[in-house]
Amino acid sequence: MNKFILSSRPKQILKNSVVFIPLTFSLDQWIQDDVSVAIIKTILCFLAFSCSSIIGYQINDWIDKEYDKSHPLKKFRPIANGKITLKEISFFVSFIFFAGLIFSFLVNLYVLSLFFLYIIFGLIYTLKLKNVVLIDSIAITFFYIIRMVAGAYSITFNISIWLYILTFFASLFLIFIKRTSETNKGNFRNQKIVVFYNSLSNFRIRIFLLFINMLFYSIYAITEIISNQRQLSFIITVIFFNAGIIRYFLVTKKNNKGESPETIVMTDFMIQLSVVMYLITIFFSEFY
Repeated sequence: MNKFILSSRPKQILKNSVVFIPLTFSLDQWIQDDVSVAIIKTILCFLAFSCSSIIGYQINDWIDKEYDKSHPLKKFRPIANGKITLKEISFFVSFIFFAGLIFSFLVNLYVLSLFFLYIIFGLIYTLKLKNVVLIDSIAITFFYIIRMVAGAYSITFNISIWLYILTFFASLFLIFIKRTSETNKGNFRNQKIVVFYNSLSNFRIRIFLLFINMLFYSIYAITEIISNQRQLSFIITVIFFNAGIIRYFLVTKKNNKGESPETIVMTDFMIQLSVVMYLITIFFSEFY
């Protein structure tokens, strides 16, 4: 059982928390109705996309197992070191698929459709897109956007276009740092991609993406206040959003730790503090 848990990459399930963003930014409306229904549906959506991402990891690890055997870290994955057979993977993926099917169906048919879309896009990415220079990074942002859309549909709530834009650029920021960290260490299967990322002015692009995220979030916050969608206190969230993303930039600036974003978020106290304060200020701004 332990080998299947390890193969599921439990730390990376954190990425699926993106589905909670629509609920977080619409608490004021749900408090007036029945917030418990919205929370339950969002949790089910989270579980559904945790299943879809686990399926993607199993397929990806099986296809890349020969490469992973010589990777300094990935060689310890159960599929790469031969602890899980093809028959066991097939059974495990089938079980997870049906579990995800049930979770997404219990939310609604929109989320069920997005569940299938995520898996299909994951196959396309694994088989083709991840080996195409630059497209490999941009494609991953769509996994985050699909999750965001699913989170919105799970509570049938239309969220600001700015949140989709921010999701795109924030995920691109994380992915680009991850790619450059991997290629700087030589830990990537495709040498064309290694050459591409190593030839870029990595620091300048990181600074650019950092600035874009800070700028766009500030514009979003001001737009929400001007349009009377948020209270004036919502502007405080800009401070903690910027603090969190700047801290992530600084942590990954020199030591190439960006290869594992989820590990950074789970271990860095300043990032965790920024996230907590950010959520508190969002809650405060929606009711005061």
